[in-house]
Parts: sequence; structure tokens; C-alpha cells
Amino acid sequence: MKKILVIILILSFCLTLSAQDLDYDSGMAGSFLRMGSGARNKAMGNTGVSVLHSDAAAFYNPAILPFLKNKSFNTGFSFLSLDRQFHYIGIAVPLKPTAGLSISWIHAGVDDIQGRNSSGIPTQMYQTGEDAVMLSFANKFHPNFAFGLNLKYLRNSMIDVTATGVGFDLGLLFRIENKFAIGLQVKDIMSAYTWNTTELFEAEGSNYKEKFPLLAKLGGSYQYKNILFCSDLELRDNNDLKIHAGIEYVYSNIGSLRIGMNGDQLTCGAGLSYGFLWNMSTCLDYCFEVAKAGEGNTHVFSWQFKI
Repeated sequence: MKKILVIILILSFCLTLSAQDLDYDSGMAGSFLRMGSGARNKAMGNTGVSVLHSDAAAFYNPAILPFLKNKSFNTGFSFLSLDRQFHYIGIAVPLKPTAGLSISWIHAGVDDIQGRNSSGIPTQMYQTGEDAVMLSFANKFHPNFAFGLNLKYLRNSMIDVTATGVGFDLGLLFRIENKFAIGLQVKDIMSAYTWNTTELFEAEGSNYKEKFPLLAKLGGSYQYKNILFCSDLELRDNNDLKIHAGIEYVYSNIGSLRIGMNGDQLTCGAGLSYGFLWNMSTCLDYCFEVAKAGEGNTHVFSWQFKI
């Protein structure tokens, strides 16, 4: 009985993680994979389906990988309210002459969940977490056209219960004269958690599959001198439509200013690029997201190293 009460409490906290985008993600499995990744992309309204040279290329569209110019190591962390956490780490490598490869890990969770017994007396502290490990590959079939695939291993843990699963993302990218690009991503194909609660509930336990909503994103970007314009249209399998849009201004290839709209949520941020060690360069990016649904504001930091 105690474990059942704790799980109910944890589920209520998990819904606060989903509330990062309340209108579209609340109560649906895998919401942490729809929160966006990378401070640069998130500051531009969580766009990325057609944004070239992104530190989160595989997350938004694996077909971008062959267009990367450098090997890169990427890491990021989001400061969230309500004891939530979100961070990622990844490596992306262009494979000359026509391919690209990436391996990444994304984690989200809630810490410091107070457990209570049936009398409401505090017991111990708990935590819950979701993880996705992605292997991404893409290849150019034309100098300006590429196709990519993400293979994802999924894991969700709550106290004594752990669910796992796999899923896929598909991506296409078409580039025109290094200035204009169109991208398409179909996200979370067959993605689902498979829960087995027989150890917890014994005879009353069962196997349950929790499916992720299927997403399709179509996006375009245009580079005009040192200004990048980008926009994505996101369509969910329940016919919900969401618009993402953003602008980036780059000064002397050193500093960047960004602003965007993630649906009805305002985002903004900045970036700083500089030399690091030997032939390595680095870029530090920041994103500020205005609070929604009574949450605190979100601060996202990303650090990218290029070789």
C-alpha cells in the first residue's frame, strides 16, 4: 500500500515535467523528448528541423548530420523549477564524403519527492527519471539532399518499477545554395514504454504499453548575410498544430543574439564563440524561456566543442 501511494505521488510530479508545454504535452508519454535540446535552438523558439550546423542536429533532424563541418562534443543543462532536471550529452561526427553519425544521451527527472505512508507521515525521499540513448546516422544522396535515422533506447524508472522501449525518428533535408534549407522530421515512430507491474502489485499486476504521440515537423530556414530566419510547423497525431519561429543575429562570428516563439511561449538567448585549445573552438550558448502555467522561468545552457 505504501509503494502504491508513493507511485501516485510521483506520477503527479511527473505531470509537472510534462507541463513544460502544457497545451501539447501534458499527460502524454515521453514529454521530455518534446521539450527541445540545445540552448541555441531553444532560444529560437525550439526550431531546428532545417537549422544547419546545430549542436542538437540529431535531436531535431538526423538528416542534418552530413552537412556538419566539424566533429563536435555537446553538453547542456536546464535549470527548471519544482526540483526537475533536464540535461544531455552527445558527440556528432561528419563521415566524409557523404555521411554523418551521432551518439547522444538525454535525461530528465524529478528529485526530492517526499514519500508518505497511508497516515500522511513523511517517510523517505524519492526520485524518478527518464532516459533516451540515441544512435543517429544520415547520408547524402545528392550534394544538397540527405536522409537520416535516429534509433532510440528509452527507459523510465519509478521506485521499484522500470519501463523500457525503443523508437525511431526519420528525417529529410534539402538545401539550396547554402542559404535556404527545408527539413522534415517524423518523430517517435513506434516509441513506447512497456511496463511490468507484477512484482509490485503481484497477482493484480500486468504488462502495459504506454505509447508516445507521433509527431511530424516541417521547417524552413533562410540565411541572409549574418541573420538566420527559421520556422517549424509541428503536427501531432491528434491533429494539434504548433508553430515555432526564431531569428539569430551573429556579430563577427563571435557573438550571437536570438529570439523566438515556441508556440505562445517567448524565448530568447545569446551565444559566444571563441578559440579554445590547439585547433579546437568552442561555443557557449544560453536560452531564457518565459514561465508557463505557473512554473518558474527556465534557464538553459549549452557548451559545444568543435574540432
